[in-house]
Amino acid sequence: MINRIIGGDVCKNSLVCWELSELSTDLRAHFKKYKRLKRSDSLTFYLNAASVEKFVEFIEGADCLALEPTGKNYSELWATIAETHNVSVQWVGHPEVKYLRKSERLPDKNDQADALALATYALKNWEKETAFLRFEPGVIAEINEIYLDIKGLKANNTATINRCRAKLVTSFPEAAFLSSEPGVDGLSPLFAWVAQRERYTDKGKNKYNRLYNSSVGPKYGKTITPHTRYLANQICDNHIQVALLRSNLSSLVYDRPEYKKYNEVFDLFGFGLMARAMLLVRCYPLSRFESEGAFKRRLGFGQEERSSGQIESFSSSGSAIAKSELYNWSRTSIGKKRLISQVGLEIQAKFDEHYAKLNSESDGQNKGQTGKFTNLVHSRTIAFALRRLFPLLKKSCVD
Repeated sequence: MINRIIGGDVCKNSLVCWELSELSTDLRAHFKKYKRLKRSDSLTFYLNAASVEKFVEFIEGADCLALEPTGKNYSELWATIAETHNVSVQWVGHPEVKYLRKSERLPDKNDQADALALATYALKNWEKETAFLRFEPGVIAEINEIYLDIKGLKANNTATINRCRAKLVTSFPEAAFLSSEPGVDGLSPLFAWVAQRERYTDKGKNKYNRLYNSSVGPKYGKTITPHTRYLANQICDNHIQVALLRSNLSSLVYDRPEYKKYNEVFDLFGFGLMARAMLLVRCYPLSRFESEGAFKRRLGFGQEERSSGQIESFSSSGSAIAKSELYNWSRTSIGKKRLISQVGLEIQAKFDEHYAKLNSESDGQNKGQTGKFTNLVHSRTIAFALRRLFPLLKKSCVD
């Protein structure tokens, strides 16, 4: 018997809660009647000792705390506090909360409304285990943490690289926009040269020395500033850390025996390390999925068709990170015709079919909208690839 369900909407520095013990027949009316003033809300808790103590007192005896996994680093500590005090945590997907909130006409962008929606969803689906997200402890959690760390470092480095290149336009314009990927030591030849770092190899060093000696920048008194070298050092540090993290991630993804069959299927699709890590985090163990639709939603491709004229579009539900990773795989593998397995060739053929069909249907209407057109082709192709991926994983990886 359920006594108390608590929905918790995680904010940047707080947790807004709503308690339910029974379902309301009119959730909108229930919200209007019991909503609280934000500035004096006794069920908004903060991550400090006094407020956490009040939170612990509040959740005592509750059946569960329902949370969304959005903003993992914000929600993780609240989940740990609840579980430490014997209150289970149920994770609810963002699309499910969004759909419930809209269907019940609850206000959007309202923390209390989100908390109420979370509590309602948990109460309605209490007996249905598959309605909730599962987060595997141990290795999967470690893979997820490393994956997110790499993504964060790359995002940070993109901004730093752009700034450093902008500075080099003045002091070393001939090299400012040269491509320079990290080598086996994790260092980019260009940015290691700018940062004046020693490397295991002199590859690139003479090239940049020669270019700089004849550069138009120094000729007119513009030299590489200490701040530019500082930025280059930051880039090098981040590159080295990414290389280290990728090495650790590779060992976890490729060397663990429990993922051997998954990797055999992933090989057919030409998935890289980051795509495999993302797929394992969201899909292991595969036995959690009862349908292909649930599998696709988990990966950001739960599709709702919306057509306009001759061009069809699809609104996607599910993980934005997963969706982004799959788009990257599609662009670098399918878009570059790199898939060589039988299933890979089928996916490539589907890509070419979608491209030709949409190009024909558009009749020139997509001029100036190349990005949108290409995204639609990739979106349809990824949806097809997931339809091929799910049964293959099901056949190989589920006992």
